[in-house]
Amino acid sequence: MAHKLVARIGSATGTTISPDLWGIFLEDLNDALDGGLNAEQVRNGDFEFSRLDQHGWGPLTGWQVDVPDDRTRLWVRTQEPLHPNNPTYLRLLGPVTLRNEGWDGVGVRAGASHRIGFAARVVDGAGSVRVTIRDRSDVLAEATVEIAGDTWSWYSADLQARADGRGVLNVELPEGMGVDLDVVSMRPVGPDGEALTFRPDLLAALADLRPSFVRFPGGCLAHGTGLENIYHWKDTVGPRHTRRHTFNPWGYHQSMSIGYLEYFSLCEQLGATPVPVVAAGVCCQNTPGGPRPIPDEEMPSYIADVLDLIEFANGSVASPWGAIRAQLGHPEPYGLRYLGLGNEDQITDDFRDRYTRIDEAVRAAHPEVTVIGTVGPSPSGSDFEAGWRYARERDITLVDEHFYCSPRWFHQNTDRYADYPRSGPGVYVGEYAAHGRQVRSALAEAALMIAMERDSDVVRLASYAPLLARNGHSQWVPDLIYFDAERVVPSASYDVQRLFSTERGVEVHAVDVEGADPAPVPTLDPGTVRVSAPTATVCFRDIEVDGVARPEQTASGEDAVELATVGATRSAVTFTAERTSGTDGFVVELGATGPGAFLALHVGAWQNKSTMLVRHGDGQHDNAGSPEPWVGVTTGVPVEVRLEVDWPRTRVWVDGRLRHDVAHDERPERRVVAGASSRAAVDGAVEHVVRLVNATAAARETRVELPAGAGDAAAADIAHDIADVTASGTVLAGAGPDDGGPFEASPMTAVTCELTGKGGVELTLPPWSFAVLVIRRRAPRG
Repeated sequence: MAHKLVARIGSATGTTISPDLWGIFLEDLNDALDGGLNAEQVRNGDFEFSRLDQHGWGPLTGWQVDVPDDRTRLWVRTQEPLHPNNPTYLRLLGPVTLRNEGWDGVGVRAGASHRIGFAARVVDGAGSVRVTIRDRSDVLAEATVEIAGDTWSWYSADLQARADGRGVLNVELPEGMGVDLDVVSMRPVGPDGEALTFRPDLLAALADLRPSFVRFPGGCLAHGTGLENIYHWKDTVGPRHTRRHTFNPWGYHQSMSIGYLEYFSLCEQLGATPVPVVAAGVCCQNTPGGPRPIPDEEMPSYIADVLDLIEFANGSVASPWGAIRAQLGHPEPYGLRYLGLGNEDQITDDFRDRYTRIDEAVRAAHPEVTVIGTVGPSPSGSDFEAGWRYARERDITLVDEHFYCSPRWFHQNTDRYADYPRSGPGVYVGEYAAHGRQVRSALAEAALMIAMERDSDVVRLASYAPLLARNGHSQWVPDLIYFDAERVVPSASYDVQRLFSTERGVEVHAVDVEGADPAPVPTLDPGTVRVSAPTATVCFRDIEVDGVARPEQTASGEDAVELATVGATRSAVTFTAERTSGTDGFVVELGATGPGAFLALHVGAWQNKSTMLVRHGDGQHDNAGSPEPWVGVTTGVPVEVRLEVDWPRTRVWVDGRLRHDVAHDERPERRVVAGASSRAAVDGAVEHVVRLVNATAAARETRVELPAGAGDAAAADIAHDIADVTASGTVLAGAGPDDGGPFEASPMTAVTCELTGKGGVELTLPPWSFAVLVIRRRAPRG
């Protein structure tokens, strides 16, 4: 039976929605750039892959060599390279064929042109290189390129495809000819006759989101794995062969083919403002050795680089870096208004010192640029609190909050920003996603996005993360857009993001909702206390559960070893654990098994660098508080643990130190949520943008009532039973809460509707649905 829901739109609250609110965050993980948005079809065309990227990788990763005899006909060389930043190249002696499969094949379309390009110099003989794209024995496209001269020169040719297909690129050198080869590229040719920078279908998917801004390059990528891996923008704006390659913190190679020059171009194509992020003078705290600072004597140069980035984006052509921008083909400024400084950093003394020096320099030289600070990787906990204290001390304009949490957390936090101070730092929600990637995840995100919009005087910008993921090459799930060599697969979350970004209001209105009762959350269930050691063997001794001694146990692998039964809301567990072999630490679970509610304490979490308390229930999980940095578990070194539960409070001691003291969130979930805003239509009439989330199993017979206003046709027309309100809308529905998942297309269907009514409109909200309506009154009759 359908439930009744009434949403009465009230007067404007005085909050104006930030025009920059909805944007995107582009970071190179999950093969998002090379093999993704980058239209380049040759993998490792610069021969710069190395073991630093992945074990076993090297200059010939991605390539195969075919020779007709046993002679060596290929050498990897670094002497007299094309450019010092791109030192590795190949020397070939024909007959020899190089083959490259790209990323799951080199794709071509019948009649379309594909441009091969490379740098080469002749070292022996003379002749031509034959370039083909072959699908088994069939030649899909081919061209011949004549090579001449003993100095590095650039060569290119267009291959017109004879048929659709995915094949292998072949570069064939004839007998008697010796050539040095580097920077091999194959790109589709666009309608303007130029080789494409971006893969068109992925670019279209981003454009359909109509983002107000693009954050880049990270994330973790910005401050890197160690000081030597911090992202340096100047290495990414020159010609491709001058760009300095490096390893990617997410476990592969960065060619920098999509660097800052392409990033600014992407922003321009999308009509979005740039939000670049630079390291705050320290590397990532998850780096071996911790968050090391840039040496003091190098800080003036680093600060100058940050200021040069702003000049490159905004400076006149008379400025040094504005002139370089013009030389690279873009004399007009890019209009940079924001700069992210740091990412999820610990607020150490070194961080404070480096951040302050960079921030002061930017404020002094570029008051037009808003600097965005950082408050850690979690929505609560010590890093979060320290970050906010520092932000208030420095009067930072915006801070970057991140949260990857369960759908339950999102529904519990629809009032998160209502109580934030309206003075002091505002918020950029730079990274967020609900665990899973099911329909329930997308609807939970929609519920909190309504809250962000409602409290846009606090939340000025927001971007889902991660944005892109190549199937079979991901390091993080969930993601907004999945893709493979042929397809782009938007998720249910993508559908939600698009509806927010494409239908925007300006002035927030109050909404009074009837029939949206909150849902209670589960408490801890009775069950057992159990231990496991997924990647180690760990001995547990001196075990005591609720005052009763228990026998010694050994855990090895994923299978949990039960220690004792425990009650639902109160228990105490102590033991000494010692790893005898393996890596990382161990896990203690307390409560129900399976779908029931339980707690999990991870000792040696996140690369054996932290302790973490996690709450599970209804198939969902959330961090209870934030992970706490720790020295980690060491083989042969005992660790003393005490876990006390007095619900809703949980405390954890490790080696006598209190590491977690958590009061679990017992607030109910708001599964039915409404938001409203208004805007002026093209004809000057007032339109109301109404958003409705129904994350329940029951349909809702819904009425949306507009406020009466001066000049409305309402009173007289309603008295004469004349419809005075029209609405157009989109409803996402048609799937269950657990439908969908990583690498799967959205299971939700978008249905458009046209509605009329008196004083408002009525519609049925299906179970597990999200609706966006644009409502307006009919003009008064003359």
